[in-house]
Amino acid sequence: MQNSSWFRERIRQVHLDFHMPEFVDAMLRADPKHIVGQLVKARVNVVGLFTKCHFGNSYYDTKYGYKHPYLRSDWFGEVLEECHKNDIKVIAYYSLATDVAACRHNPDWYQINAEGKPKSTAGTCWDMPCLNSPYREELVIPQLREITENYDIDGYMIDMPYQEHHLCFCKYCRKKFEETHGFPLEPAMLETDRERVIRFGIDTAVECMREIYSLVKGIKPHLMVACNGAWKMGEPGALDQCSDYGLWESQPGWGTFLGHSIRSRYARTLGVPMQIMTVRFTDGWGMLTCKPPAQLKYEVATIAANGGIVNVGDQAQPDGSLQEPVYDLIGEVFRFLEEREPYVVNAESVKHVALISRNTSDWYWNKPGDPHLFGAAKMLIEGHWQFDLFEDLRMPDLKPYSAVVVTANARLDEAQAEQLRAFVRDGGVLVLEGMAGFDQASRRFLLEDVMGVRYAGQTPYDYAYFTVNETVWGDLPRIPHLALHPFIKVRADGATALSRLQWPYTVPSENRAFRSTVTPAGIVSDFPAISVNTYGKGTCLYFAVPVSKAYGETNHYWLRRIFNNVLNSYIKDRPFTAAASPTVEVNMMRRGDRRFLHLINFQNNHSTYKTKANYDPIEYINPVHGIEIEVRDPGIREAILQPEGVALELKRTENGTAFTVPRLDIYCVVELR
Repeated sequence: MQNSSWFRERIRQVHLDFHMPEFVDAMLRADPKHIVGQLVKARVNVVGLFTKCHFGNSYYDTKYGYKHPYLRSDWFGEVLEECHKNDIKVIAYYSLATDVAACRHNPDWYQINAEGKPKSTAGTCWDMPCLNSPYREELVIPQLREITENYDIDGYMIDMPYQEHHLCFCKYCRKKFEETHGFPLEPAMLETDRERVIRFGIDTAVECMREIYSLVKGIKPHLMVACNGAWKMGEPGALDQCSDYGLWESQPGWGTFLGHSIRSRYARTLGVPMQIMTVRFTDGWGMLTCKPPAQLKYEVATIAANGGIVNVGDQAQPDGSLQEPVYDLIGEVFRFLEEREPYVVNAESVKHVALISRNTSDWYWNKPGDPHLFGAAKMLIEGHWQFDLFEDLRMPDLKPYSAVVVTANARLDEAQAEQLRAFVRDGGVLVLEGMAGFDQASRRFLLEDVMGVRYAGQTPYDYAYFTVNETVWGDLPRIPHLALHPFIKVRADGATALSRLQWPYTVPSENRAFRSTVTPAGIVSDFPAISVNTYGKGTCLYFAVPVSKAYGETNHYWLRRIFNNVLNSYIKDRPFTAAASPTVEVNMMRRGDRRFLHLINFQNNHSTYKTKANYDPIEYINPVHGIEIEVRDPGIREAILQPEGVALELKRTENGTAFTVPRLDIYCVVELR
């Protein structure tokens, strides 16, 4: 992989969308000096710049493609030159599997759906050429060769690097499939052999990206090359090997505002830089609106504080100009970020809890986060835990961590189970939930010896209750608490029940309802709902319900409190604790012997029922006062509030060093020396 030091150090990045159809006034005001002037004003140090858009229009002097008919110059080359004069790196954007012009000039290049029709959406730019058609060798490869040879770019972002939904039944795919497998590719296989069809589509995309990567590196080995989707959780790992960095589009409407934090916590474990891309628009691409400054500051703060590379998406006007007030906004936000860069750039996370989960395997298309993953991360963030996020397919070295949380949707094999077993045996705390680590073939948990429970079947109801535990209930009312999700029946086999499964009062059914579909708590069962087991030197905690998913789907606060109270009872070596609202996120990073405690304040507006918007923009964030922090280190000499440079008063405690952050507006850093 390419040395990426400059990419990691330049975190004020903008992606400039230029999908321009052939309107008569298109690109008439696409002045390179104006565009770069706006980037300079906004303190941008990396820009994504178009060479070819979804319409198939090229923005440079090409011998092979279709230059935008209303461009009067080598626009890309001129903007590139101006950017470099102003110390702005340029990532050349290239639209791969969306190209209107290529399809319209060569109808047999279209991707074909299962109904035998071209993949195209009338009136839009979503015409999709097949990567197995001559499109690849007659247009894509020649264009990328001429761009790489003729322009002093700093890297590539290859967009749409796939067959849509991994499916194409064009004549070229049919021919290649039959040559590969010895039998024809037919739409009926989506019912009889869907996995093989999908795999063929993925392999096609990977093969194409490998060819592109090899081509570029053969000409200019130093260039950073990536495709949209590489290094993203849940997407084909083979793409990672031909991508020097990653891009994960992260918009509030695609999950939650916490998505930026969650995705960045995953990105920081990968060993390559990852762009976490938000946009300046409310709701998403194409709406030429502006987020309030408070919201965009919060979003970029969350990305940077958790180890991601900030990338803000913008879109040019149809005439090719940029909206100057937008760059006033981005400039305000990037000045805010620049002040905090010394405490962000090239920092790595302090290791304490590893969260192991999975995201959708539906490559690129399913935008919202998985409720298991998002629910678990949300509980940990709101509980002020220091944690990293890992995909189940990328099990990390667990030795640096004190505790591991595995969500119910994680897939574990025998080798991973043994890794977790050794982790607990050596003194770690393992938290499992629901069907995590369940082997369908043997109908048992792979880690039942560690868990101290045996599988006894599924509960028949859509919900049930936790019985009261005086300790872990904390300040919750001493009543049974509901989880709106089916439980798992387990038998204790050495484990101690902290709470038991309590059945609904009546059987939920059409003819036996208790005023509503959710009935009160009834008979207490013998099945543990929360259990704890000692194994070797360590401890295993088990929730007999996917508590992460239940919380992710309902936001029932008592689930988060129970979960965090249980963890606090058995995980005793937290690197810090924070007496703060769940709306305050705390994260600790380090660079060498310097540590940086990042505090981020999130408070959303009151929400109403919406049919045409995804979320309420954040117009104002109320400050939080008097946040008490205790760091598990008695050797701290100074705690400096940054970027103000104010020394905080220190107090020695039984566990380390305490101090108070007097006021948190949106984002501050405490530098620990």
